[in-house]
Amino acid sequence: MSAPATRPEPTADECAAADAKATFDSLRPHLDTLVARYPQRAAALLPVLWHVQRARGWLTPRSIREIAEYVAVPQAQVEGVITFYTMFQDHPVGRDVVMVCKTLSCRLRGAEAVADALEDHFGVPMGGTTADGRYTFEAAECLGLCDMAPCMLVVDADRYGDLTPESAVKHLEDRS
Repeated sequence: MSAPATRPEPTADECAAADAKATFDSLRPHLDTLVARYPQRAAALLPVLWHVQRARGWLTPRSIREIAEYVAVPQAQVEGVITFYTMFQDHPVGRDVVMVCKTLSCRLRGAEAVADALEDHFGVPMGGTTADGRYTFEAAECLGLCDMAPCMLVVDADRYGDLTPESAVKHLEDRS
């Protein structure tokens, strides 16, 4: 498993393109429904983040400000949640985010070879995105699939376990 790719700060154009996919006002009716389920606005932070990310592809600086204001919490709190949970992205990513577990049980059963095979086959290091914008690969802390080690997860879609380097590549090729 190579070192994660260093990613540049999102450009103004990347931010504007993501923000243009869905205005906050257009998201508000659904967000209002989410927030109504909770005793306090701030308690809805995770589902609000999830919904905005799905609509825009990732959480832009503008998204973070809008969400903080909407749920009435400090912006730093929203940023803390985004950086804590691996399912939230604060940078442009591919249409599918593929997380390869890097914790002990997976490493002992071959996770490094799986990650190396994905990097070699798709031509991008962990932390990078394929040239066609389909996949972003990330090394992740425990995915909670230790009984299936080594494993990977395609966020919002499928989980795969008992992987070999060949089967990991095949699973993703079959998704295309």
